[in-house]
Amino acid sequence: MKKYWLLNVCGVGGYSLMVHSKAQTIDEALCQAAEADLFNDEIDAENAYGEEADEHTIKHFKENNLIHEL
Repeated sequence: MKKYWLLNVCGVGGYSLMVHSKAQTIDEALCQAAEADLFNDEIDAENAYGEEADEHTIKHFKENNLIHEL
């Protein structure tokens, strides 16, 4: 079963992205996103953190067509 994961990069110029994947843990989701080159660079991939997304956040990302299917 696929889950929605909200991934965040902190700092100046920080950003968030959402993935929809079969990852069962946040570490799996972060690795899948890195392998798919979704982060701006390797440092962002190493420093990113995340959580399973809530319904409000999923709705926002869906409305703006910002979900990455993995």
